[in-house]
Amino acid sequence: MKTGGLQIVFCILLAFASLTLTIQETMATELKPHLLKRQFENGLTVIVKETPGVNVATVQIWVKAGSVYEAADEGGITHLIEHMIFKGTPTRGPGGLAAAIEEAGGKINAYTSFEYTVYHATLSARYWELAMDVLADAVLHSTFDPMELEREKLVVLEEIRMRNDRPTTKLFQELLSRAYTTHPYKLPVIGTTESVSGFTQENITTYIDKHYHPENFTVVVVGNVKAESVFSSVKNLMGGLPAGGSQPNHLPQEPEQTAHRFYAIKDDINQSHLALALPISRFNSPDSAVLDVIAQILGQGETSRLYNELRNKQQLVYSINASAFTPHDPGLFEVTATVDTEKAGPAIEAALEEIFKIKYVEVTDEELDRAKRNLESDFVFNLERVEGQARMLGSFEFLSGDPREDEYLEKIRAVDQEDIIRVASTYFTGNHLTTGVLVPANSEITLNNELLAEIILRADEAARNSLPPSLILNSYLPNEHFFKLKNGITLVVREDPDIPTVAVRVVFPGGLLSETPEKNGAFTFISELLPKGTKDLSTHALAVKIGNMAGSISGFNGKNTFGIKADFLSRFFVPGMELVRDVILTPAFDPQETEKIRPELLSQLKLQEDSLPSLAFREFNRLLFKGHPYSLNTVGSETALAKFTSNDLKAIYEQHAIPEKAVISVAGDVQAKEVRDLVKNLFSSWEPLSSGVPAIEEESFLAPDPPTRPEIFNIARDKEQVHIIIGFLGTSMDSIDRYPLEILDTVLSGQSGRLFTELRDKQSLAYSLSSFSLLGLGTGSFGIYIGTSPEKKDDAIKAVWKELYLAQEELISAAELQKAKNLITSQYEMSLQTHGSQAMEMALNETYKMGQDFGKRYISSINAVSAEQVLAAARKYIKSANYVLVSVGGSETPQPANDSPENEENKGDK
Repeated sequence: MKTGGLQIVFCILLAFASLTLTIQETMATELKPHLLKRQFENGLTVIVKETPGVNVATVQIWVKAGSVYEAADEGGITHLIEHMIFKGTPTRGPGGLAAAIEEAGGKINAYTSFEYTVYHATLSARYWELAMDVLADAVLHSTFDPMELEREKLVVLEEIRMRNDRPTTKLFQELLSRAYTTHPYKLPVIGTTESVSGFTQENITTYIDKHYHPENFTVVVVGNVKAESVFSSVKNLMGGLPAGGSQPNHLPQEPEQTAHRFYAIKDDINQSHLALALPISRFNSPDSAVLDVIAQILGQGETSRLYNELRNKQQLVYSINASAFTPHDPGLFEVTATVDTEKAGPAIEAALEEIFKIKYVEVTDEELDRAKRNLESDFVFNLERVEGQARMLGSFEFLSGDPREDEYLEKIRAVDQEDIIRVASTYFTGNHLTTGVLVPANSEITLNNELLAEIILRADEAARNSLPPSLILNSYLPNEHFFKLKNGITLVVREDPDIPTVAVRVVFPGGLLSETPEKNGAFTFISELLPKGTKDLSTHALAVKIGNMAGSISGFNGKNTFGIKADFLSRFFVPGMELVRDVILTPAFDPQETEKIRPELLSQLKLQEDSLPSLAFREFNRLLFKGHPYSLNTVGSETALAKFTSNDLKAIYEQHAIPEKAVISVAGDVQAKEVRDLVKNLFSSWEPLSSGVPAIEEESFLAPDPPTRPEIFNIARDKEQVHIIIGFLGTSMDSIDRYPLEILDTVLSGQSGRLFTELRDKQSLAYSLSSFSLLGLGTGSFGIYIGTSPEKKDDAIKAVWKELYLAQEELISAAELQKAKNLITSQYEMSLQTHGSQAMEMALNETYKMGQDFGKRYISSINAVSAEQVLAAARKYIKSANYVLVSVGGSETPQPANDSPENEENKGDK
């Protein structure tokens, strides 16, 4: 609901609400003193509030007829009817309706919203029956004279032009059209020049016949009146209308947004504007009151966070406002600002940081209390006028079926710190963001979707880094908690008491991405050394302690991270955690253990040479990622592994294993606050920039350039099989392209996938085969692996290209798409059954800045992929002139087949 000043209920009243009437009583119900409600047998509802101390009355007729109920060719007809309704009836000619009210000293008007139209008159209470008669006459008996219609269409067309010239209106309408892709909220209530110009009297009467029926009417009267007199008057004027003429309305529901959206508009203006929107709940949701409180805290008034930070401190904007737009269907949380064009990017980033902070940092008691008081004050001041009271009654009736505001105010008063974090974590997600800017025509727009993605990531990271020491944060998932400790450690805890085990993961940025050719293998070496003793415990003594607890502690490393894995029975969690602390803070890096591990790693290189699939992937990565750390061997190079000393490895470890980069995750039979206290105590001596060694900042590697031509490489081996990889540069784990690529990967892979069916079942060209989409930071790879006999090699390669071409040329079927979605989401959920997998997922999501709601977003993003997006991804990433083909096991270098891409001009660079 819009909040702030007179906006609290009434801005949204001008645009939203409807609810099917279900009350069947025909007797009046006293909802509270002087507030009565009655529904007649024909479905018409009447609400009366008696205010004896005020000699004014307002009469309003609310009609469940708004722009959302318009057919495709009716855009703006509801609003045009609102204009035409006072143009004459059989008993009152053009101007007669307004004249009757004005002669009594009153005023008459109307407004149209997305979901209803309201006709209203306010005048001295002694004339309320006149107002009732005039409004009923207008709503039920308007003639819609064709000549008056043509004149009024010109008026509406001028209104459209006026709105088009109003910068904020243009920006907001575009925001709605981008934030909503399916729901009619995306369409302008007023219609368009084309639609309005074409309406006829027949169009209007047809629409009236569909929607203007008693079950769609609510009469609201507030003032110095007697309820029974009002009920009697309404019955006489409208009680005889036949029921059952209205038609059910089935509105399309907006699909979940899975990627941020950006738009920019240039116009003949001098001042730039920006708008942000995030999808939120409908009004009739437990979250709506919380969202109103959040809007107050973030962007209502000069004490709000956005105003104080962006206007006062950073001077990025001239004005800024936040509001929660909660109509009958799901709405939007909006932030709007006036800004200089060159400051739009920084202003968006600063605004998002403040929005995201509210997910992580508890608001102060002062902020919370002030927001509640302001909201309640808005309600109270809106009750000073009878029009305000009637609007409030009508809106709550349409939105919730109950005209009383009391329950909503109680919800406002009940909002607490946990509600704020829970609701903000539910809705304030970067992938759901829609951002727009409106700038002068001569301005240069530097923002785009790619830059916005970077802004979102930076803002979220800055918000996370603002956490005060030891502050608990609740995720959108139950039993999952987050803490930021004083020394910079991020702690994530998942409570799951069902199984008495506990898993601990300690993760640092590092791994292959942080290696150079000279230091290739350092993190593999470190991960093997870490559990080999501590300052006070030898390798054997440490192993005995772990074994006595039936637990395990081991090191791990990957392309982007390294760290420690530990698993224990929950009754041994405390002593087990003490050992984890010792391994992290005081690892021995014993030279003797170093010399024991060195030959083991060199042996792994030899085993790698003997494994033809491993060798093929090693060479594939070397060629595809030239000049990038991902081109290096995951085990290491023989030269580097032979040279490392214990001191070398210790120095590298201390440069990367620092608390401000550490994520500790714990999942299992534990209590979050107890874990927080234990970790805080155990790691209290761990100071930032451990051991006084300057920390190495993780380098930001750009994706390598794709091959300029096909890279074909063969390693001949006298073996019975040949192993082939055909692949391309893929995408990164934070890219929206990952989802359609994963769908394509799944369609191609598996025993019922295209590759298995075509190459193995039908043509017997391969025994083992699969596709892959491997995601990294900034880049990735996509390709096909085949194991076949040497004599079938060329035919197998041709068959692979045929399947790749098909993926680029035709949409996958609906059945394939749904099966792939089911497989991916089911396998993802199955992969998180153990405490160990849960702990690693939480730690990596935090390390990669994916957010702890990534699992939820991942599944929804997969389910949102369309066949068209899969086709687009295939055309984008399957580069027919820029691929790597590695063959291991054949005696000859494979040649491009006759139908491979570089020999077919008609295929082109897809």
